[in-house]
Amino acid sequence: MTSKDQPAAKALDLDYALALAIRLHQARELDDAEELYRTILEQHPRFPEALHFLGLLMHQKGDNQQAIGLIEQAIAEAPAYSDAHNNLGNIFNRLEDFEKAAQSYSQALDLNPENVAAFNNFGVVLSQLARIDDAIEAFTKAIALMPENAEFYRNLGNAYKKQGEFGKCIEAYRKVIGLKPYNAENYENLCAAMWLHGKADDAIVLVKEWLEHDPENPLALHRLHSYTGELDLPRASDEYITQTFDGFADSFDMVLKRLDYKAPFLVSDAVKAIFTQVGEGLDILDAGCGTGLCGPLLKPYAKQLVGVDLSAKMLEKAKKRACYDDLLHAELTECIASYPVKCDVIVSADTLVYFGDLEAVCGAVADVLSPGGHFVFTVERTEESIIQGFKIQPHGRFSHTDVYIKSVMTSAGLAIIKLEKVMLRYEAGVPVDGYLVVARKILNQ
Repeated sequence: MTSKDQPAAKALDLDYALALAIRLHQARELDDAEELYRTILEQHPRFPEALHFLGLLMHQKGDNQQAIGLIEQAIAEAPAYSDAHNNLGNIFNRLEDFEKAAQSYSQALDLNPENVAAFNNFGVVLSQLARIDDAIEAFTKAIALMPENAEFYRNLGNAYKKQGEFGKCIEAYRKVIGLKPYNAENYENLCAAMWLHGKADDAIVLVKEWLEHDPENPLALHRLHSYTGELDLPRASDEYITQTFDGFADSFDMVLKRLDYKAPFLVSDAVKAIFTQVGEGLDILDAGCGTGLCGPLLKPYAKQLVGVDLSAKMLEKAKKRACYDDLLHAELTECIASYPVKCDVIVSADTLVYFGDLEAVCGAVADVLSPGGHFVFTVERTEESIIQGFKIQPHGRFSHTDVYIKSVMTSAGLAIIKLEKVMLRYEAGVPVDGYLVVARKILNQ
């Protein structure tokens, strides 16, 4: 081998080592891939591709600071590395640093105007930044480059929905279903857009079409009930709750923050008004705890704070808050009915909106509360005159009348201390009206 051949041989070895590391990475053999990336960088510490891919791997392992540092090194070595800028943007996006993410995607597109992934990602963060017109432009460019990508049309439809352009939203969502038929999320999105656009009959037709090929789908069944306003439905099914909230868990807190979600603060403020001093040593049950938004607010008053929820994914998020003494994966009414400890307080923030008939759950609450114990909860309200006192709404949640709530509380042996009209959150820019209810178990019960 001549001296002229040696550099080429080394370059070939380097390319082979990088390709092998990437294959290990793609196979999720992360430790082996990391070892090989680091071996490459020991010999070639300024190799941009190894820096970039090791950065992505560290992000997957949860070390975002090291990930950012490595990808920034890759960009310093190769400033025109469009994919590195794009992936740096992805990390900033996951960290919810949307301004930095937008800057990274913009740089990626300046370097490569045909980077279709960067256009789509740019649109997502622009939408998060409420730059909806710019987001629509970015998604439109992504679609022009890759017109058969359903995700791009879905994101475009989401942007039009935020803008209130429901006709254009429906058009985009229809394209998604054409590209990816028989997908539950796609039907759900299109149904909701049709209803918001006042196309109730079209929405019902679409749900029935959905049920033709997926007759047991809990989302479709619940949507049909909510659109037709079925009067005999006592509550949302366990399957609907599980599927909806398992899928919603990752984005739940961020979405509710944008909606100015008030229920956890309403119930916790009510508890604070009853028990004016922290450290009261209360046994508190958070019924329908979700991701645990009530937990940090209630913990100062609790001797024992327990959460229960039907969604395992939501409970995983609640566990990370490290403020619950126990978290129970169970259906709400059954869990309360069999709860082994008498409670001083049971709270339920925005959970009973998935119950129409409240008699069983309120009866279980009354049985578990200590004499003089308190039940604090929110529901959505309706001013309609409804014989049975509750009604499922097109958005899929139930609303209740004040007359019904008073009747149920009385039957359960709970005395109402407060029944206050409140605003729970915004939805599509419109306030969602509700009741904050504070009731006390009657002492002689």
